[in-house]
Amino acid sequence: MVSVVFTGCKDDDTWEYPYLFRPINFTAELNKTQVTLSWSEIENAESYTLQISKDSLDFSNAIIDTVITNGHQFIQEMEGKITFHARVRANSTDTTKNSKFNQISFKTPAENLFEGYTSEMIAWETIQLNWTAAANVTDIKITDLNNSATVEHLTTEQIANGQLTISNLPKSTYTIEILRNDIVRGTVNVLVEGDVFVPIGGDLIAAITNASAGQVIVLEKGGVFGTGSNTIRFDKNIRIKGESPSILSIVAMTQGTPSTTASMIGFTENSVFDKLSFENIDFTGYCDNLNTNTKIGYFINNNLKFTLSKLSLNNCVLRNFGNTPFRLQGGKNQVIDTLDVKKTTISDIGFTSTYAIVNINTADDVKNIFFENCTFNNFKGSLILRTASSTVVSNLNRVSIINCNIYKGMQDTNSARYLFDFNGALIASGVTIRNSIFGLTGTTSKGANGIRFATNTPLTVSGSYYTSDYVDDPIPVVPDVTTSLKSKMTIYTGTSNSLWTDPTNGDFSILDSGFAGKSSAGDPRWR
Repeated sequence: MVSVVFTGCKDDDTWEYPYLFRPINFTAELNKTQVTLSWSEIENAESYTLQISKDSLDFSNAIIDTVITNGHQFIQEMEGKITFHARVRANSTDTTKNSKFNQISFKTPAENLFEGYTSEMIAWETIQLNWTAAANVTDIKITDLNNSATVEHLTTEQIANGQLTISNLPKSTYTIEILRNDIVRGTVNVLVEGDVFVPIGGDLIAAITNASAGQVIVLEKGGVFGTGSNTIRFDKNIRIKGESPSILSIVAMTQGTPSTTASMIGFTENSVFDKLSFENIDFTGYCDNLNTNTKIGYFINNNLKFTLSKLSLNNCVLRNFGNTPFRLQGGKNQVIDTLDVKKTTISDIGFTSTYAIVNINTADDVKNIFFENCTFNNFKGSLILRTASSTVVSNLNRVSIINCNIYKGMQDTNSARYLFDFNGALIASGVTIRNSIFGLTGTTSKGANGIRFATNTPLTVSGSYYTSDYVDDPIPVVPDVTTSLKSKMTIYTGTSNSLWTDPTNGDFSILDSGFAGKSSAGDPRWR
């Protein structure tokens, strides 16, 4: 309210205001979680009082309570995903004439500075955290499962690089928070695991033999670990992990008695167990990792009855196996419920014979087959083959190929090959191929084809591409459905060498910057 007082009959009129006008045009502009509060300048104001609270009715414990003497704007990084209430008033030299408050509300979006960056275990009892470089942060808070917390104050260099390595962490799942003083700007959970550490030169066979079910064996990074001259057979839940995701631990059979038909691992007869998993490991078919030594036939070639719920590989390499990495043979009612392979490169497979990368015999089953973020490079036969039988009884349930590079497959010149060959088997829940790139294949006169399965198998193909040197010619085989995948994908008119930098030597980084699928298709590790 404004009062006007007339003082006698003088020539000049005096306008007296009991207090300053409150600031108008009070706005909040957000850039992620950084807020800029602005208002119009008030005539005769000496300063402005700004308060920010989480309670619209209570500013007695305001998280920000400041006086601004220079300008009429305030910039501050705030906590994410919170509704804040801000108010501002104009201050006079005579405090009795301070203005009333003008109040607004604003909500910050959710933020996580760890999002899009990898934070993980990189060595024994050691993790590496990565976040947005040069962010406005001060500390890292580490909390274990017992709710015991420690705080690491970040250095200027760590803040600039957006990276911190923390050692001497006992195995646990840790909740990591990145802070600006007491404001949380990101959260990530990091698993530190490991029950047995095998150093370079250590005995991997003994570690596997002596490990209890459920334990994790960690291999020192960069070492070559021998599995001996005989197949190692598993019958208990075991996890074997290289300590570094970037410097893989190498595992190979030991030169001696292994032949070209030897298998590195297998399963104990009549065993029933839940999980066998491998991570950060480079499995080579060459004994002792020497290409002058015997090249064995199989990573897995099992002919004994067993049941395994899940076999998984993550961030691994499978290379130089003469026959195949995965084979169930002999029709012994062997079952792997789920084969789950992620971030794995599989190369130079099958040139001693004509097996597929996954080779399932009649009366044996891998029910669910998942390949995601994988690269397949240079294999003679199919990617998946289920051997035919007269009755074609199958427990196959689902096959998924997601964000994969597939290059130089189906090179057998002596018979027709199918990239995915289920013969007459039904895959009950279907085959899904998504965001993958199909490159050079063999050009056998016998025929190279896309997929063969039972007539009522659902097939979904989306977001995928094929190069001009991908061969996929239908050869109808009754009663199976034989399908060329080309009609369900988008053609890239150039060759594999035009699309990828150097596929012949295993470099699948995108060469053609104009490729429509460069940000969505293929193995994302090459982007």
